[in-house]
Amino acid sequence: MPAGAQELGNYNAATCESTFKWLEQTSPKEAGDCLEAAWASDNPGYNVDAEPAARLKKVQVAIGPSC
Repeated sequence: MPAGAQELGNYNAATCESTFKWLEQTSPKEAGDCLEAAWASDNPGYNVDAEPAARLKKVQVAIGPSC
């Protein structure tokens, strides 16, 4: 599957926890999975609509064995 991007808020309103923590708890961690998250302010000009998505700079969270 080609790399994709999505812009998220900084916390999960339903659980009142940070988005990074929520991603760590809910993201798939099987072979081939990789999810990276970073602050939008650390990636000025990043286009979330580009296909395939560009790699993030200053990654804060990397989840999955393929990262």
